[in-house]
Amino acid sequence: MLLEPASEDGLAAWGFFDGALEPGKEFPASRLAAPVPLITCKARPPADMQEPPRPLTFKDLYESDQPPRLGGTHAGGMRWLRDGEHYLHAREGTLWKIEAATGRAAPFLDKKAIADALARLSWLSRRDAENLAGQMHLRLDPLERGALFTFGGDLYYCELAGANAVRLTSSPAEEEFPEFSPDGSFVAFVGENDLWVVDVASQTVRRLTTGGHAKCRNGKADWVYYEEVFNRSWKAFWWSSDSRRLAFLQVDSSPVAEFVIVNNLESAQAVEREAFPKPGTPNPRVRVGIVDVAGGAPRWADLSAYDPDGILVVGAAWPQNGDRLYFYVQDRLQTWLDICAVPPAGGAPVRVLRDSTAAWIEPPQAVRFLADGSFLLTSERSGWQHIYHHGPDGALRATVTAGEWEVRDVVHVDEAERRVYFTGTRDSHIAHNLYRTALDGSAIERLTTCEGHHAIGMSPTGNCFFDTWSAHARPEKVALRRASGELVRTIDTNPLHEAARYRRGAVTLHTIKAAGGFPLEAMLITPHDFAPGKKYPVWFSTYAGPHAQTVWDSWGGGRAWEHMLAEAGIISFLCDVRSASGKGAVSAWTAYRQLGVGEVKDIEAALQWLCSRPFVDGARIGISGFSYGGFMAAYAMTHSTRFAAGIAGAAVTDWRDYDTIYTERYMRTPQDNPEGYAASSVVAAAANLHGRLLIMHGGMDDNVHMQNATRLVHELQKAGKRFDLMIYPEARHGIWGLHYHRTLYEFIRTTMRGDGAEGGAGWRIE
Repeated sequence: MLLEPASEDGLAAWGFFDGALEPGKEFPASRLAAPVPLITCKARPPADMQEPPRPLTFKDLYESDQPPRLGGTHAGGMRWLRDGEHYLHAREGTLWKIEAATGRAAPFLDKKAIADALARLSWLSRRDAENLAGQMHLRLDPLERGALFTFGGDLYYCELAGANAVRLTSSPAEEEFPEFSPDGSFVAFVGENDLWVVDVASQTVRRLTTGGHAKCRNGKADWVYYEEVFNRSWKAFWWSSDSRRLAFLQVDSSPVAEFVIVNNLESAQAVEREAFPKPGTPNPRVRVGIVDVAGGAPRWADLSAYDPDGILVVGAAWPQNGDRLYFYVQDRLQTWLDICAVPPAGGAPVRVLRDSTAAWIEPPQAVRFLADGSFLLTSERSGWQHIYHHGPDGALRATVTAGEWEVRDVVHVDEAERRVYFTGTRDSHIAHNLYRTALDGSAIERLTTCEGHHAIGMSPTGNCFFDTWSAHARPEKVALRRASGELVRTIDTNPLHEAARYRRGAVTLHTIKAAGGFPLEAMLITPHDFAPGKKYPVWFSTYAGPHAQTVWDSWGGGRAWEHMLAEAGIISFLCDVRSASGKGAVSAWTAYRQLGVGEVKDIEAALQWLCSRPFVDGARIGISGFSYGGFMAAYAMTHSTRFAAGIAGAAVTDWRDYDTIYTERYMRTPQDNPEGYAASSVVAAAANLHGRLLIMHGGMDDNVHMQNATRLVHELQKAGKRFDLMIYPEARHGIWGLHYHRTLYEFIRTTMRGDGAEGGAGWRIE
């Protein structure tokens, strides 16, 4: 649709005809005397001339310079500008500014002008300046007048018009986590484990804290806070809304035992040391500080009412008027959450609200503060995550949402209209939709009407949103919609020309009744040439961690791996246990104090259903998972006799060897729950291994340490058990590459089919 103005692929939308058009004039058109080619590249032939789809192979996915993109190439990475009428989209080396309503596009900036301005700085070569100017993911200041660049560990600022560029910092230490103040006048960052700020206009650099060192960081998290509290972010400081102050967390990890990781590929051995608290051992100590941008000594929140070794500080935020700081305190076992408020001068905080549940509380989503000082909080206090409106004093004003479904994210609050926009599972537990409701909880509306799973990108003004959606049998599409849900225009239909070259089996959704009648959601991917009268081996991919769903009514990127297995004659199976079902915290709490125990019962219920299918060979079922999924695979292989084979990747094998915050949230401490830790241990049950197990681990894994694999290997050896082991010496918690994928694939083929040969017996349950 080259001329379709509603499509960003249209030439009109991209300004192709602008030079020939004038407002109010006729659209110029010419009749061609003879056909001419519209494109010079290879075109997709008509349907009756296309080759029939072919099988998807391992070579196609992992040994090709251009692996097939079964998910298509739908538009992504779109970023709203502050006016809510335009957005940025990087495409073919150019950053475009696009008018949302029409799709009309123009280059967002003059890369040459920015490169010229940066190159005038004596510290940057012309090539360096051009590389910086060509970046597609700019860190814009809040007013979108300029951008922040990092080079050689220092910070640079350039006006988007290219009129001026300055070097903001010049120090041997790296400036970490730079962030503009809300008004764009300053940039805060962490350097040498202290908090700093630089004035953009004058380039004046000011150190706001002192005394930071590797074990006591100001504004920077330690490993366990990075991993388990701040969603894998090291940044631990927060700007006030008036740009006058910064709140920060001081993290003291000196009480925490260090864990040593050794790189044995170097003859001298490279040693890494990281503070890593294990369950029941000391956590880092934390303090909440407030400091003025103008300088002066930090003021501290007085936390003496809490046990310093028994709390976590899991976030902070400033309300719109900036008159006080709110911060969030949890007990070590995360059974309650306090929202506290402290004035800018520091001192004793006021506890505004205590939230609690029947089990644990996950780290909170961002609290939404309104202009009157009230706030919206998402809470699982009812057993289902919902929105609650509290006054400045913490008093409950309204239960905004309720029911046996969950709110996933608050995406916008329209204070003028007294409306809240949020994503949730009101209409399906395996799909997110966008909804809006009044602040008092009345008149809830569903705004996304297409079936399937929706990802939402709301504009800053709330006038419209990007809707990226798909279903298990429909690929992703992207549209722009008004706040009412009305379609403005289709941005990308995402035609799957490339995927059409390959055969695809059926992807079907199922619901399985487990103990107590609980419905488990499942998915099957069968071969293209599926024959109901034939018996197939089945490979079960799992994760199974609390709240961690894998079954969604979505395209899932095309599920290339599963379709590749299907072409090898192996059915792929996914099923979420109740604690990972997304059906409320009340379902997740069934794993409390005994990770793995209830989950394996749900897995066996799923296998019972699976084996009742006439096309399933119940003696040839395998299981695999990575990280928590690796734990679940290894646990199932040592606590069930239903699997012929399994792969445990980067698995926790005994929860006493993982970190405090994650583990104690679900298991409490080993001192408090010794029976639960024993029942959840793979290591303790190694002698019960049933089936052929492949253990895979990264030698430099700093998350789930290789100690987990080593301890399991030792116990399996002592028990005289046969197993396979593959260590990747340089890999951390993520393992990639051709060898890794080939090892997975060949193990699955060998155990399910027998040496990879068609019709082989495979590794069967005896």
